Amino acid sequence: NWSVLADLELELVSASEQEIEVVLLVRSTPGRAQAVPGLTCGPIDSTALPAFADFMAELVSIYSQAPYNVRYYEIWNEPDVLADGRFIDPESPFGCWGDRQESFYGGGDYAEVLAAVYPQVKAANPLAQILVGGLLLDCDPVNPPTLPGGDVKDCSSAKYLEGILQSGGGDYFDGISFHAYDYYGGELGQYGNSNWGSSSKLNGPVLHAKTRYLRSLLNRYGFPDRYLINSESGLICGSTDGSEPVCQSADFYLTKAYYASVAYAGAIAEQLEANIWYSLNGWRASGLLDRDGQPQPVYDAFTFSAQELRDADYISRITQYPGVSGYEFNESGKTIWLIWSTGGPVSVQLPEQPSAVLDVFGRFTSNNIVQQISAEPIYIEWDR
Repeated sequence: NWSVLADLELELVSASEQEIEVVLLVRSTPGRAQAVPGLTCGPIDSTALPAFADFMAELVSIYSQAPYNVRYYEIWNEPDVLADGRFIDPESPFGCWGDRQESFYGGGDYAEVLAAVYPQVKAANPLAQILVGGLLLDCDPVNPPTLPGGDVKDCSSAKYLEGILQSGGGDYFDGISFHAYDYYGGELGQYGNSNWGSSSKLNGPVLHAKTRYLRSLLNRYGFPDRYLINSESGLICGSTDGSEPVCQSADFYLTKAYYASVAYAGAIAEQLEANIWYSLNGWRASGLLDRDGQPQPVYDAFTFSAQELRDADYISRITQYPGVSGYEFNESGKTIWLIWSTGGPVSVQLPEQPSAVLDVFGRFTSNNIVQQISAEPIYIEWDR
């Protein structure tokens, strides 16, 4: 009954008219198809896979064409979440396909879904792209974190992709969607994700650690050409709604702006297909807008990052200055650095006089050859 999607269709047409690429999520299992009765968020029973494949073929045949022009179809959202452990609500918008009784957390079941769907989708439209549903990747299974009290955290859910690949699912998807959030550290410029050993003082946004883990699996199983999309990127704070005073502070607002600049530059460095901020209104204070719908500083940093690095090619990491991290890009014959301090303020002498030095909002600061570097990232430009 496609008429129930009338409102969605209006959104898709609007997005296409504005040249916005949509990642269309397909999720929620109807009762007749549930492998785990009562779990709308749960996996599809194997007997229902032919019907689901037919549904996907028809979906793609409709929405891949004008006026909708959708290319990307993501099968479920966070399917690597445990079915019986994290969410009580069976109607959860998250996937809950995880099975801790299996070595790879049930990834093999998801591979069966991909194998059923992919040929049908490609027959409907060869250009349609099937994405592995946005993986949560809760924590690093290679180097799991130590919990308070000394126990090692169970990170087996992050083996879900390996289960997909080991079960032959690598032939049945075009790319992988995953989620990579960092947490505000309570001080200006400080953030991190201890589940992956990442922090602003060490190796930057967690998207680097997750990207490298995913690529290591794809390379090991012979699929180095599969692309990656960070479909939920953001800096989060506090509890469910981020209403705590620390999450409404000027320091947090500025840190979020700094983070957006670094995360988008990092996504280019990692050659991600896309890096999508989640979201305009946000959750746990991650939004680009405040509660009154007004732009926060992160909105302006986000906008300038898109402008400054839109056509940039990544060159290398900047590591030559102790206590300073950054990225080098080439953009239309112009060399651009984005650098920041990983500790306290640092004075650095640049290799030559820059054309301009800009803050994360695009405001000119100076063109001095000696720069004071702090937690606030700065863009340095040289005309070539």
